[in-house]
Amino acid sequence: MEFGIYLNQYGDERAEFTFEDMFEQVDLMEDLGYDTAAVGERHFYEDGFFDVRTCLSALGARTDALDIMSNIVILPIYHPLHLAEHIATLDALTNGRTRWGLSLGYRESELVNFGVAMDDRVGRFLESVEVVKRLLEGERFDHEGRYFSFTDGFVRPKPVQTPRPRFWGGGSSETAIKRAAYRCDGFTAAVTVPETLERDVDRYYDAVEEAGKDPDNADVTIMVDGYVGETTAEAYEALDPYLLDLTAKYLEWGNPEFEGRPGFEDIEDQLAVGTAAEVAERIETYRDIGVDHVIFRTQFPGMDQETALASIRRFGEDVVPQFR
Repeated sequence: MEFGIYLNQYGDERAEFTFEDMFEQVDLMEDLGYDTAAVGERHFYEDGFFDVRTCLSALGARTDALDIMSNIVILPIYHPLHLAEHIATLDALTNGRTRWGLSLGYRESELVNFGVAMDDRVGRFLESVEVVKRLLEGERFDHEGRYFSFTDGFVRPKPVQTPRPRFWGGGSSETAIKRAAYRCDGFTAAVTVPETLERDVDRYYDAVEEAGKDPDNADVTIMVDGYVGETTAEAYEALDPYLLDLTAKYLEWGNPEFEGRPGFEDIEDQLAVGTAAEVAERIETYRDIGVDHVIFRTQFPGMDQETALASIRRFGEDVVPQFR
């Protein structure tokens, strides 16, 4: 298995987060032998959110061994030529240490404010992902599509990875899972409840075979929220109220899983929280289901740096080595 940390990009008046905090975390992650550092994309967040492309570039320049992963980029809001240039450049900056999670997006403001109608996001995704793949593989071509057109498009220099950097598609619906299998190189599962995850992983590999692809070249990644404490109580105390505050935000943004503000009892089946032994037990469950890569999110808006570093260190020292 591979392991990464999803780095916090959210602003919060309770504990300001800076690039220096991010750099301190990835320095520790490299010392501990983590595989990936992941960041995501969000727009129009009241307290501020660090831009995904800037974060990826900064992390790529800072690190020597970690792979740098977008988890995710909202693909429909980009012109594929521009995005392909960025991917190729970052792949050169990192000497081939990039991975790319791609998404349709689901918040209306994050699409329509960039000129993308909600009804167009699937079509733009499908057209973009094929164009970007061709560009990164070195093709030079004219394109006349429904959403994009260009003449003599190409990207130089080519990315370091051959034939190109790998893409992960996400989602939880059967259609989204099939889209990941057919259009991308890996699948980022949206739900980490074990029973649902097992169903989605099975659906993904069925779709990989249906697409005529080699299952050995497929990959399942999950991002799981949690915290590793000296005791179970300490772990939950470290997360309270920060994880619950962010979960409530997700409900406002269009992921209505609960009525009212959720408590830990509502979401504990999708978390990895507790002592190192308890968290390792949950990771073992994910491994047995077929997960290849766990991205652990352990710092949430408002959580201070020292609290986050403690969990990153415990996860890296006491959990990860059990699965190497």
